[in-house]
Amino acid sequence: MPQRFLPVFSLLILIGMSAFPLLPAAAQSVDNLPAVHVDYIRSVRFHQTGLELTEPVLALNHPGTLTLTFDDLTGASVNYWYKIEQVNADWSPGQLQEFEWLDGFNDNRIEEFAYSISPRVSFTHYTLRIPNEQVQIKKSGNYVLRIYEDGDIPVITRRFVVVETEVIIQPNPQPAALVSKAQTHQEIDFKVDLKELLVRNPRQEIHATVMQNGFWLGAIRGITPFFIRGNILDFDYQDQVLFPAGKEWRFFDTRTLLTRTERVADLRQNEFQTEVYLVPDRSRAFTSYLFTPDINGRFVVQNFNMPQHQSLSADYTTVHFTYVAAAPHEGAHLYVIGAFNDFRCTPENRMEYSEATHSYGLTLSLKQGFYNYAYALVPEGKDRWDWSDTEGDWYETENDYLILVYYRPIGERYDRVVGAYQFKSFQR
Repeated sequence: MPQRFLPVFSLLILIGMSAFPLLPAAAQSVDNLPAVHVDYIRSVRFHQTGLELTEPVLALNHPGTLTLTFDDLTGASVNYWYKIEQVNADWSPGQLQEFEWLDGFNDNRIEEFAYSISPRVSFTHYTLRIPNEQVQIKKSGNYVLRIYEDGDIPVITRRFVVVETEVIIQPNPQPAALVSKAQTHQEIDFKVDLKELLVRNPRQEIHATVMQNGFWLGAIRGITPFFIRGNILDFDYQDQVLFPAGKEWRFFDTRTLLTRTERVADLRQNEFQTEVYLVPDRSRAFTSYLFTPDINGRFVVQNFNMPQHQSLSADYTTVHFTYVAAAPHEGAHLYVIGAFNDFRCTPENRMEYSEATHSYGLTLSLKQGFYNYAYALVPEGKDRWDWSDTEGDWYETENDYLILVYYRPIGERYDRVVGAYQFKSFQR
């Protein structure tokens, strides 16, 4: 099965860390998950520079960088600062002193910004690249980037990973081994070739994390080797490294506002705003699987009518979502999720049901571009969303996966990431 290498590397990859048990996604810490903490910060993107659809994974001692961009909808020139934290493989606070992993100064101001040239909504666009002249990272591992404004007001939290290329990963995605999940889930088996890396106790010193479509809360971590054959570590579990497959993501396209695109039912414009009415959606839970190209929940900002200034000319539009349902979902709330809101179910993206139209509705302010999205239900009293009733799951769905392997020798105080591998579950 063809695979795709993480763009910052050639074909090399991973390994890693201390021993703790295989943990389900729900058991993971959420205190530093990707989040936007204020409502006037929008369109946050964090990726490898020049590769917008990649995860923020940086190769150690490599000339590449990561790029963070975001908009301040107040339109003012605000001082935003950034600080990086070194953390453990489980995202708990790290034990290293700053001088051990950082070359330069922490707690710096973001200096690159520009004002919008969009016709209807004013904003200030900020850009940060890491590493830079003030910040160089000396060790591999997990890191948290925090953006805040004067007065220590937090505005953005983002995770990123710095990776060594010490080992080789051989992933083997396949349908679930358990018959009851074979049509709805994807199992990620893989092998790790340690090459020349000296590991005395692989089951205690090495474990892996697998993440689907950039969704950190759903990542499965603490995966220890199941078999050890010389330098080859085999991570071949049944019914444990398992992900609901979902279906190809829904999409809409507002890269031009001069005409309606495929998923746009109506455009209404005035001097103050552009309103975008999407084609009404319905449940896909019991429909046949249909492959459609997608970007696995992500979004890109683009303006086809002014391509030379994409980030500054793309306007903010008012997007109307409609989800048709004969009756409201009892005991649950319906949300629109995607990378544009960090896959979070918040009051801002919760839909309201109308008995008059027999449908849910939601209005969001989103920048021009191409968006993937999905509908998710959160039962009352629960803190995790589920889309089995709104989207459904089909094992053939094409998803992006990222494997990270951590290595912490006995007695060491931090978790190295000795490789990373990004690939698709099914390559078409």
